[in-house]
Amino acid sequence: MQDDVEIIVGMGELAVSKQPSTVLTCLGVGSCVAVCAFDPVSGVGGMAHVVLPCGEKTTATAPSKYANIAIPALLEEITKLGGDKSRLVIKVVGGARISTAPGFDGTFKIGDKNVEQVLAALEKEKLTIAAMDTGGEKGRTVRMYLATGKVIVQSVGARPKEL
Repeated sequence: MQDDVEIIVGMGELAVSKQPSTVLTCLGVGSCVAVCAFDPVSGVGGMAHVVLPCGEKTTATAPSKYANIAIPALLEEITKLGGDKSRLVIKVVGGARISTAPGFDGTFKIGDKNVEQVLAALEKEKLTIAAMDTGGEKGRTVRMYLATGKVIVQSVGARPKEL
């Protein structure tokens, strides 16, 4: 039996694989959003680590920085490896309200805005979300196991749970 190979998906990054031994991981997702997409037929899966709601361009080092750019980029990479958009199982995690300060009530709602824009981008692509774990005030670590497409979320101070 082959050992799992963990790929850390950093802020603004995306990763795609079709190797069953791959585990795609976003560590400490706070106001950011991890978008997990898995094609159960081809076994291709991908994860985008979205940092901000909207932007006009991206860079090679941060293809998933903005929600409106990250979703199409993730779909393109999944398709390149043989995944089919129509079969994707989508799971969305993150968007916590981590930063709060007196007198700045609306200013730090970046997590809410990130989730809103991720959902809008997924809707624009006509994709249905199978599961979500968003909001709150605690960070999360997200792991997607490509052998099965299973997504495990570990919130700070809580037991891991499967989405």
